[in-house]
Amino acid sequence: MARLLLVLFVLFMLLTVLRGLRIFLRAFFRDTAGLRKAGGPPAVRQAEMVRDPVCGTWIDRSIALPAHRGGAIVPVCSEECRRTLERAG
Repeated sequence: MARLLLVLFVLFMLLTVLRGLRIFLRAFFRDTAGLRKAGGPPAVRQAEMVRDPVCGTWIDRSIALPAHRGGAIVPVCSEECRRTLERAG
């Protein structure tokens, strides 16, 4: 009886180690070609960074607020910078 329990315990430990190894290898050697398939995660968009002319902060163009200066639209980081820019120009 003790041998049977020992064999079952060793088998359980071996399967646990193999499962952990499989998970590690899957994460380590990701299939980059598989990421482009229809079911894969969406592509990561690169942010276009612009500099706020008022305070000098770098911000993503997609979240910047538009401010008007001399007929042109200038991206700014905040409502305060927008008011400052529009008052000055």
